[in-house]
Amino acid sequence: MPTEAATQRQLLAILGPVAGLHVERTNTGVAVDPRTGRHVRFGTPGAPDVRLTVAGLAVAIECKSSTGRQSEQQRRWQAAHEAAGGVYLLCRDAMATAREVARIAAEAGNRAVSLAILRRCEATKKILH
Repeated sequence: MPTEAATQRQLLAILGPVAGLHVERTNTGVAVDPRTGRHVRFGTPGAPDVRLTVAGLAVAIECKSSTGRQSEQQRRWQAAHEAAGGVYLLCRDAMATAREVARIAAEAGNRAVSLAILRRCEATKKILH
């Protein structure tokens, strides 16, 4: 089974180049400032791994391994995002999640983006097999 990081990389490789999608990787954590040695927090706790906009719709994607679980902060972030009208996807399989984004794009009336995502899925599938 792929790791969360591998799933995330594959998802970004499929969706990132698609014209008409605004895709970004979001990071949350703590880093050490090399100048001061102080710990600096960045990002919003619970924020998803990937955010994208398709046909004006905000989609958040949290990547997990087959056994990975959302933290309480991630569940709260998901609830707030969905309450605001956004779509939240839990990704355990990059190809299946990309196809779900294609379905969302098609339902929102953006058939060109939907088809472009499906073409990227097919190209990726050929490379992997």
